[in-house]
Amino acid sequence: MRCSFSSMFYGIVAVLIIGVAPCPVMGQELAKKQLLEADYLLWGTMGGEQISPKGKWGSYRMSYENDIDTLFVVNTQTKQRYILAGGSVGRFNREQTFAYTKKEVLVLVDLATGKESQIPAVERYDFSADGNNLITMEKGSQLVVRKYGQIIDRIANVTEYNWDDANNMLLYATTENGEGAVGYLTLEGNYSRRSIIQPKMQSFKALKWQHKGKKVSFFGVNEGQERLYCYDIVSGRMHILKSTAANFPHFMKISPDQNVELTVSRDGKKVFFGITPVVARDTTVVTGAVEIWNAKDKMIYPERTLLASVKHPQYLAVWYPELNIVRQISTAEQPWVMLSGNQEYALVAALLQYVPKYKWIADMDYYLVNLETGKREFFLKEQSGFMDHMGISPDGRYINYYKESNWWVYDIKRQTHTNVTKGLDVSWDNRATDPGNELNVWRQPGWTIDDQWSLYYDYNDIWAISPDGLERKRLTRGKEKQLRFRFDASAVSDQQGFNYLGIGIYRYDLSKNVLLTAQDLYGGATGYYLLHPNKVAVPVAMDNSAITKLQKGKESNAFVYVTQRFDHPPTLMFRKEIDRPTVILKQSNSQQELYQWGKSEMIHYKNSKGRVLNGALFYPSGYDSSKRYPMVVYIYDIVSHSVNNYVNPTLHNTLGFNITNLTTSGYAVLLADIAFEKGNTGFSAVDCVTKAASTVVEMGIADPRRLALMGHSFGGYETNFIITQTNMFATAISGAGVSDTMGHYFNFNTVYKDIDGWRYENQQYRMGFSFFENQEAYYRNSPLFNAKTITTPLLTWAGAQDSNVQPRQAATFYAALRRLQKEHVMLVYPNDGHIFYNPKNQEDVTRKMQDWLGHYLKGEAKAMWMKIDKEQN
Repeated sequence: MRCSFSSMFYGIVAVLIIGVAPCPVMGQELAKKQLLEADYLLWGTMGGEQISPKGKWGSYRMSYENDIDTLFVVNTQTKQRYILAGGSVGRFNREQTFAYTKKEVLVLVDLATGKESQIPAVERYDFSADGNNLITMEKGSQLVVRKYGQIIDRIANVTEYNWDDANNMLLYATTENGEGAVGYLTLEGNYSRRSIIQPKMQSFKALKWQHKGKKVSFFGVNEGQERLYCYDIVSGRMHILKSTAANFPHFMKISPDQNVELTVSRDGKKVFFGITPVVARDTTVVTGAVEIWNAKDKMIYPERTLLASVKHPQYLAVWYPELNIVRQISTAEQPWVMLSGNQEYALVAALLQYVPKYKWIADMDYYLVNLETGKREFFLKEQSGFMDHMGISPDGRYINYYKESNWWVYDIKRQTHTNVTKGLDVSWDNRATDPGNELNVWRQPGWTIDDQWSLYYDYNDIWAISPDGLERKRLTRGKEKQLRFRFDASAVSDQQGFNYLGIGIYRYDLSKNVLLTAQDLYGGATGYYLLHPNKVAVPVAMDNSAITKLQKGKESNAFVYVTQRFDHPPTLMFRKEIDRPTVILKQSNSQQELYQWGKSEMIHYKNSKGRVLNGALFYPSGYDSSKRYPMVVYIYDIVSHSVNNYVNPTLHNTLGFNITNLTTSGYAVLLADIAFEKGNTGFSAVDCVTKAASTVVEMGIADPRRLALMGHSFGGYETNFIITQTNMFATAISGAGVSDTMGHYFNFNTVYKDIDGWRYENQQYRMGFSFFENQEAYYRNSPLFNAKTITTPLLTWAGAQDSNVQPRQAATFYAALRRLQKEHVMLVYPNDGHIFYNPKNQEDVTRKMQDWLGHYLKGEAKAMWMKIDKEQN
């Protein structure tokens, strides 16, 4: 009697790894085991997925908690496989070679023969665009150039190097005995090395290329005598700027520190760089000095102290080497800056003008600066300070911004403001879906490659709108299918993402097929569509799972992607063409088949306002429909999008919460979404969460007497409040949660150096008004002021070093529940913060949460740490 291939495979795995007998009698399935804590280390995480340019090879990495990482390379046609134990930073060089590092050794694998060659002591490596050249930075700061595997050049004492956009040329700097030099390599065609600056008593740093051009810029530094260089590789012309030049801004000097990044303009005519005052600030701290806190100061004392500690504040300046013009752009009064698309103008703004405004980022007045003339003109009054609320056209003519629930376009040439979305029955922001929270737009991703259309996102779809607003086209039809479409990152045809404090430049070529991501807002699936020119979007990879990480071969139509569900481990898929069959290259964690496992589905429920909400329901392993199960409800705000996420079992959880640990221990788990009413945050959570839990009870899955509630941070606040309003939950666990909303409102946050009231008036806590405008609402939604009604046993935990939600919030609730004689335990972990990174703390909080749930939902005996100290009682 013969075993099937799959039975034999899993049987062998069981014998080698776990000790299960291999081949069952025909018709008899392998008895699946219950997952135990000792089995967790069998699980690994797939990552680093790649595809070779022509699609002949794919690669991936498997990482494990015991630090045994392995790279795999697989032939997409023959399934030939290379196993590269301990490998990392893998990279294909065409179809012939796969390179990876193993500790400090670079390993080159000949994919045709499997033969490996090694280069020791490699700190960094790169291939040229044509694949013929390998550049390595080796121990001792030696840059080595190899062509077809043979060393053709060595450059000693290299301190820095940088590639051009095409990966055909390389700019480098060296230093030896106090003398620095700069040169460049040409790697396309015949190799050459050229000098830009011969050795001199100066060091060089911040080597920058012109975008798709041949001009370079860098700093020269020598005992405070900073210089800025701009060199044209084509003409060989060098320009040098000194802080002592007559045209340099008064009382300023060049700042090589990259707090303000050095860049060369796209047209190569300008260099943007940082400047700082010649005279440093006095940052001497007078011990025992009186702190002066004036309630009408723009910045509160800690913010002013932090600002005053900076000796050399930096500002953006522009240099026109050919015109011999230098201008300061940003200033102490107007430090916010974004460049226009052609970088001939800059938008600047004062950060503190409307402070205190009790927003995360205050509104600002914006001014438009002509960089060549220096002329500043008023542009916008009291406009949002969020980056996503303002964009630019690549050609430099237009600025689009969001105001009064519409997108507007400013024509710099005509000096006109046009409302381009007026009259469209479309939601461009979150006002309708999330009132009380800060205003968030669904974004403006960029422009078309010809600059004729600006592109916008609404809640579901992508729009193309002409700058005058006369032509408006919806490119996708997601609303009708409850899908959300967005451009995939690979869809960008041209980009220069960095733009100081503003949004970068992104262009899309809609005359070609463009890849879109798609999210099923009802069912939770994610995947990919292809937007054809002037046609509807059609699915490429979309089913009832989470499909991510799609990568296309640079020289072919072949592509790979990863698919997963909660009950199906991440799997690397390959397709030679869009219309060709899908091939499995690797399914991770195949040992899962040996264990009892749960499943997931999206459920739906309505809050008291009639709004339909999602909940991700995870069934316990070995689910029996005739039984009811204990259930853990986890909350924050929108959490159901994780419905298809595969979760490795582990004790190393930053929040102590792990869905797979729970479902394989016999719990159902529900991730419940919450819709908020402005000014009624806590009661909104009560409404939605109780409806969600009741829905699963009505489905016959959850036992109504064995429900637990769990949340962290904002979810911890919600958990603390919900149990003041209902006894539905047998127990609750709150991590790093707010209990005293008034104390939190007036708290001085040590991270943001500001008062936390903005979180309530214009952000996550969604009150939408100040405490003094409606004190009753704040008291009504406070866990502390409603603590007397709690009957639910509560476990809270906090990190002693938490600077986001300070641990005194947990301590305050502990004090209240102690005074009220409630059933409560507080855990405070040293040497950890808002979330836990210390592995021992992760393990401890995970185990203690399991102990707590085991007692209150399963009737298990209390763990020793849960018991009252009898020596004190």
